[in-house]
Amino acid sequence: MDRDANPAQQAPAGNGPAQVKISNLNKTFHRGKEAVHVLRDISLEIAQGELLVLLGPSGCGKTTLLRCLVGLEKPGQGRVELGDTTVVDADARVFVQPNKRDVAMVFQNYALWPHMKVAANVAYPLKARKMKDELKNGRVHEVLQVVQCDHLADRYPPELSGGQQQRISLARALAPRPALLLLDEPLSNLDALLRIELRAQLRLLHRELGFTGVYVTHDQEEALALGTRVAVMKEGQFEQIGPPAEVYSFPATEYVADFLGARNRLELHTEGDGRATVAGVPLEGFVRPGLGGRFALRLRDADPVLRVAGTPGDEDRHWITGAELIEVLPAGDHAEHVVRLGDQTLFVDVPATRGVFEPGAKVDIGLATDSVLCYDADGRLVRDWAAI
Repeated sequence: MDRDANPAQQAPAGNGPAQVKISNLNKTFHRGKEAVHVLRDISLEIAQGELLVLLGPSGCGKTTLLRCLVGLEKPGQGRVELGDTTVVDADARVFVQPNKRDVAMVFQNYALWPHMKVAANVAYPLKARKMKDELKNGRVHEVLQVVQCDHLADRYPPELSGGQQQRISLARALAPRPALLLLDEPLSNLDALLRIELRAQLRLLHRELGFTGVYVTHDQEEALALGTRVAVMKEGQFEQIGPPAEVYSFPATEYVADFLGARNRLELHTEGDGRATVAGVPLEGFVRPGLGGRFALRLRDADPVLRVAGTPGDEDRHWITGAELIEVLPAGDHAEHVVRLGDQTLFVDVPATRGVFEPGAKVDIGLATDSVLCYDADGRLVRDWAAI
């Protein structure tokens, strides 16, 4: 049984030197007599030029980690090194203030000065850091060109759209050429289409400029699109760290699988002789001989297929019978089908080209083993579970 033994790999991507080194970082908030451990023994290296995405639900610690890097939170334990500079060392009582760190941050709410024109907003960090040569050599105009907003230099932030304001916020952060760029859910306030557009622009900027960054989001599509590595967080710890394609294709734990869209869960029981039941339905040739015990199968909405109960179907799939279609939610070129199987509810995404089933219909659910994820009783990924 091949299991992912160490899902939270901490080595930086690529061969470049480590730009950020985090060692044994802990952060606790005290609420009266209650201690809330927000970060638990976090260790991580981020390579120069890498864009690491912190992914997880609200309350998992991703924004707190970002705030510890910029200096807005003081860790109780641990060490943070930025390049050759130690900016946090709790044991040695070292804590460099935010304005003394070579770090810039892009906020969710833009945080632009409304009374300053765009050019003045972008120039602000250059003036604060006394970077007179950069101001004189046209750095403000240069960085506004990079984000395609040089024509907005003489406008005030309230005169701009949300997307324009976020690009100005990004230009302001990039202006002083920081050693580390931090982005705290910068696209979450924008509408869906604009988010996709700015996501593409941000990916292009990272490829062109090669800045080192940490990006916080709860949006899995954003994480997979932008990150050179993705770090999935749970309760103040890393659940899995790896390249986006690896984390998506092989979620190391059930938690990661669920968060990355594999929300459908089926119980698998096998005695070790090759026979198996899924959701109580016997399936022949489904698991490899020698695999015994109880497991959880995880599927994304697009992985299973449906057929009217008892009708011929794809012979390359294994069919679970006894399901009923509860509801159909049309969505243009596809429709979400809500299926009840015993006491479980499953969600199946069916392309419009395959037709639409009617609510109340008895259906079979078809599974292809190469699109099913399997997890053991501890919630760990099992890679070699299926019959060949």
